[in-house]
Amino acid sequence: MSEESAVEIPGLRFLETLGYTELSAAEVNAQRESLERVLLKDTLVDALMRINHVPRETALSVYNELAGLSDNEAWFKRLRGQASKKVSGESTSTTIKLLDFDALENNTWGVTRQFYVKGGGKVIEADLVVFVNGIPLVVIEAKDLTGGLEKGIAQIRRYETHVDALFAPNAFNIVTTGALMRYAATHSPLQYWFDWPESTFPGNAFAKTQAMERGFTELLTPARLLDLIAHFIVFERDASGQKVVKKICRYQQLRAVNKMVERVIDGEHRKGLIWHTQGSGKSLTMVFAALKLKFHRGIEHARLKNPNILVVTDRKDLDAQITGTFRACGLPNPKHARSTGELRALIEQESPGRVITSTIFKFDGEDPRFESGSMRERQAAMAELAAPQSANWILLVDECHRTQEELLGAYLRATFPDAFFFGFTGTPVKKNDKDTYANFGAPGEGYLDKYGIDEAVRDGATVKVLYTARLTDWHLEDAEIDAAFERYFAAEDDETRRKLKERGVTRSDLARLPSRIAQIAADIWQHFRAHIHPDGYKAQIVTVDRRAVAEHKKALDAVIARWYVEQKGLSESDARQRATTHSAAIYSANANDAGEVLEDESVRGVLRFQLSEAEQKDAIQRFRDPESELYFLIVCDKLLTGFDAPVEQAMYLDKSLRDHNLLQAITRTNRRFRDKPYGLIVDYFGVSQNLQEALSAYRADDVQNAMRPESALLDDLRDAHRKVMAFVDPSVRHDAREAVLALGGVDRYYDFCAEAKPFIALYSALMPDPAVIPFAPDLKLVTAMIPVGKLQWEQEEPDLSMAHYSAKIRQMLTEHLEVTGIRELCRMRPLSDPDFYKDFDESDEADARDLETAAVRKTAELKKIIGEKMGENAERYATFSERLKELIASFQLGLFDAADKLDALEEVARDLQAEDAAHQGSRLGPRAYGIWSILKANVPNKEDEGDAPDDAPSDPYKQAFAEGSDRAESLSALEALAEDIAALYQSDDHAPVRWQDKDSVRQNLRQQVRHMLVRRKVAPWQGLPEKIETFALKHYPKS
Repeated sequence: MSEESAVEIPGLRFLETLGYTELSAAEVNAQRESLERVLLKDTLVDALMRINHVPRETALSVYNELAGLSDNEAWFKRLRGQASKKVSGESTSTTIKLLDFDALENNTWGVTRQFYVKGGGKVIEADLVVFVNGIPLVVIEAKDLTGGLEKGIAQIRRYETHVDALFAPNAFNIVTTGALMRYAATHSPLQYWFDWPESTFPGNAFAKTQAMERGFTELLTPARLLDLIAHFIVFERDASGQKVVKKICRYQQLRAVNKMVERVIDGEHRKGLIWHTQGSGKSLTMVFAALKLKFHRGIEHARLKNPNILVVTDRKDLDAQITGTFRACGLPNPKHARSTGELRALIEQESPGRVITSTIFKFDGEDPRFESGSMRERQAAMAELAAPQSANWILLVDECHRTQEELLGAYLRATFPDAFFFGFTGTPVKKNDKDTYANFGAPGEGYLDKYGIDEAVRDGATVKVLYTARLTDWHLEDAEIDAAFERYFAAEDDETRRKLKERGVTRSDLARLPSRIAQIAADIWQHFRAHIHPDGYKAQIVTVDRRAVAEHKKALDAVIARWYVEQKGLSESDARQRATTHSAAIYSANANDAGEVLEDESVRGVLRFQLSEAEQKDAIQRFRDPESELYFLIVCDKLLTGFDAPVEQAMYLDKSLRDHNLLQAITRTNRRFRDKPYGLIVDYFGVSQNLQEALSAYRADDVQNAMRPESALLDDLRDAHRKVMAFVDPSVRHDAREAVLALGGVDRYYDFCAEAKPFIALYSALMPDPAVIPFAPDLKLVTAMIPVGKLQWEQEEPDLSMAHYSAKIRQMLTEHLEVTGIRELCRMRPLSDPDFYKDFDESDEADARDLETAAVRKTAELKKIIGEKMGENAERYATFSERLKELIASFQLGLFDAADKLDALEEVARDLQAEDAAHQGSRLGPRAYGIWSILKANVPNKEDEGDAPDDAPSDPYKQAFAEGSDRAESLSALEALAEDIAALYQSDDHAPVRWQDKDSVRQNLRQQVRHMLVRRKVAPWQGLPEKIETFALKHYPKS
């Protein structure tokens, strides 16, 4: 079955059941002014008049403004009703709504298929497009299983690059095969396309059926689509404010937010506890919650009438992070309380609808009356603590389990006695933490919403975290420290040893030992270069305190400098300078906090690497930048919570952590980034030896997969190897071509590829562990079968760059393709290559297998060549495309043997080559001939269709072009017209420099071509100016 019959049409029919009306191509195109316009003019103008009660004149003016609007973020402000316009006859501006969030039936819901749009010199065909009030909001690409999701995503991304107009008003995009579905915000890279694996609609009949039906129901039900547009899409800016990333919610974020809104509306329980595991987008969930609680478009309820929202954190860095996220995502005017007094002033303001961010520490009961000996005075202070109209406040408390300490939580609740409290946590609540459940959870509820570690890894929201222990001789339990004292501190002077004995030796003393740190630094650099750096990832080093940070920095610089001298031949001074750029120490130093031992020297060491606050911010930004050579951040306390750097894969842990601190720290490595397979904790302190005890405060089910041993990857590799090799006939393991043919068909090839992917990823992840050596021959075979199979079963050019594989295995695989001849077998040759016809010429001497391989290769080459030529001039080469499709269909039916296939393909190739050279036998140049072929393909039957009128004056640009040429008097009417159009686009007067980038110039050129066609009586001429412009954009651009 084709994509159209298997996915596209069933998808459209299902959308009709959700309330959409099918729009035919004729209905759609009748409302478009050209293929470059995507808005359905009549539908949109009618909706503007109906929703806003404005005259047609105003609606038309709004339509014209929208037709020229190319910025997606600006479009979203208008979609959300955040723009106004002066209405004719009125003195004030009126808010213009493009969508009616309050009355679904007041909107027009439509869907069309095979929607053609032109832009950037290309015409694309979107399979399905969802329109609301004539605005294209969702583009859906339908793929059969052969095409696959990744092809569909790549196609959408190409469309986004070439056809800006279609994606200017776009909310999000969907790719589906029917059985699978992914969705993403506009311009999202591959790793941010997600499934919607669970139903968030009570009683959704499609919750466990095909992904397309489930996904369409969850994303495109009219009420849900408007909810997503209104509250669950944000534009987040980076620290510079220059880069903007559009983000759409994932299912657990929408689920949690809507539960919170329902709880506020219900009003019975004024609290709820949300656990969304670290790295899964908890901060963004809080943003979405604030947006919906504040704006609640489509929901009318007294408790949502402009509430005040307070976001509370327990750390300054988290406070700054949350505030920055809110501002970056465009939440209107969030106020950051910088002091207790400022917070109190913001709380006591009478104006509703405020959004405030603060730390819990500003709720400190600073009124001196709380320390009074008089209970009456204390009670009076308590009464004055309550915020005015506290029932109109909704509190979002981040890391809520840490806000219950001392009296801070009590003061917070005294300030807002009637408010709604929603507690967020990125780690599970401890099993004996009754206060957090009592203060934030409804009675008997536990969590209002839970998105745990396993769910996040399953959905691809985060990557799994593994651990491995290294240099285990240095892992000491407290009971062993005294016995180890003489061995490890023998080199210290007597006074130092005496002080240590008097104070008592601790594990931190051992951790700071320079000889130990030197060994660890050397091991870190060796491990980092072999396992982490090849694929472009980075790492943190976590130490016991500031003195240890400084020692690690000094030791790592020395190790790296020595490596540069010995391995790269740098001078010692250059090596030292280069080494220092690869790491930064992040800590706050204070001489008064220095340790008792070697105090002065330690203080000097700490101060040597201390960075100012501005320098620390700069270092953190460079660490986040994958292109920067700052590979390590060395820390002790900072950046272990609330720090987000997706490029970080490894954490070298040389510090005792447990419970919440351990869970927070390890999740610094679990962010998705490119093809990062997992985060890795490299343990030098022995934490992993007692992992169960370190996490004993939590329910086992909540944390059992928080960290897995790295050795478990080997078991996973064995399992993946067994599954993929089940597709390989043992008798042909020596030959990738034979193994591919033995698969027997394209469906089994795709099943093989699905199993190959985890096998290759796991092998890469374990490299360079010697344990992978036995799997290497099969890895080479499997990775060779993938391109051979693409050629054999898809007749398409395979990717031989190996760039999509880990750098740790790329060279090995590249060499294998060379030595086995796979690269030469799969190499695509252009028609101009002297070797192109070699397969045909040598067919007489070839055996059956080689003939079949040659036929497959020639089919793939011609598909590629004709596809490229269709992009240059579809009218000219359409017949070749149809011929090849017919031949491929015949091949699949077994109507040709290999020799006959080659004969038929050779005929196509030689005819194609003749067509490329056809202009040489005409009286036209190659580009004018291309225009003539477009005219010829669209003018029925007669070569001389169209006549130049007797009194037609010569155009100046035609005369200029003709001067000095051998323009023959005997040119046919169409040839003369083609030459005149070529002259138009060559003319600097009519097509000046960068004409292709100027809409007004392009429109004028189209009008002139239209005028020429009409004057020459070419019929039918409709659509020709656009087709000619598409050709001209490729062949006549001027820079």
